[in-house]
Amino acid sequence: MSEPSSLRRVEHIGDATLYLGDCWDLLPELYADAIITDPPYGIAYTHSGLGKGKHRTRHSGIIAGDDLPFNPMLALSFPECLLFGANHFAHLLPPNGRWLVWDKKDGMASNSFSDCEFVWCSNPGAARLKRYLWNGIAMAGEKDEPQRWHPNQKPIEIMAWAIGFTKGDCVADPYMGSGTTGVAALRLGRKFVGIEIEPRWFDIACRRIEEEARQPRLFIDPPRRQIEQGKLAL
Repeated sequence: MSEPSSLRRVEHIGDATLYLGDCWDLLPELYADAIITDPPYGIAYTHSGLGKGKHRTRHSGIIAGDDLPFNPMLALSFPECLLFGANHFAHLLPPNGRWLVWDKKDGMASNSFSDCEFVWCSNPGAARLKRYLWNGIAMAGEKDEPQRWHPNQKPIEIMAWAIGFTKGDCVADPYMGSGTTGVAALRLGRKFVGIEIEPRWFDIACRRIEEEARQPRLFIDPPRRQIEQGKLAL
C-alpha cells in the first residue's frame, strides 16, 4: 500500500498487522474480509474511571473522533461488517442485515451504565442475544486481564462472539483502541488488521496482541457453533 501522511508506525505481530494513523486515510488502501469495530459515534464520551477496586481504566478522556457524527460509509464497503453502537446511526445503514444484542447486565440491577449494546451485522439472519456481565465494576471472566485499558473496551469473549458471525479469514478493526478485537481474532485463528490514531492505545494494543500471539494454539479452526456461543477453543 502507499503510505498516507497520517501513517506514523506499522507493527507486524504474528498474523496481525497494526497501523498507527488515521483510519480514514489508511482503510481505503487495506484489504480485509470483515470490519468489526466499535466506532466513535458523536457523544463526546468522557469516562472518569470505574471507581475503586482492581477493575478500572488506566486512562480517561474524550475518545478521538467522538465529537463528530459517525459515517459508516468506509466500513460498509467491505464484504462483511459488524458495528457496535450502530443504533446511534441506524438511519445510515442498509435495510438488510440483522441486529445482535449484548446484554451487559445479565440479570443484575440497573445502574448508570447501559443495560445492553446493539451491534449491526451486514450478514442477514435472525437477531441474536448474548448475556455477558460487563456493567460498571462488575465483570464476568477476563481474569487474565484485571484492568480495563480503554474507556470503551469490550470483553474478549464478546468480540469473539461477534467474529463468529463472519466467514472471512481476515478481520479488521479501524478503531482498534486497546486491541481486544485483535486478541479475539488471533485466539480464533483469524488474521487481523488494526488501525488506531492514539499512540497510547496503540502501544497497549501492540503489547496485548503480542502476548496473545505467543500463546500456543491447540485448535486453530474452532467449530462455528462454539464461536457463536462465545466459547473459545484454546
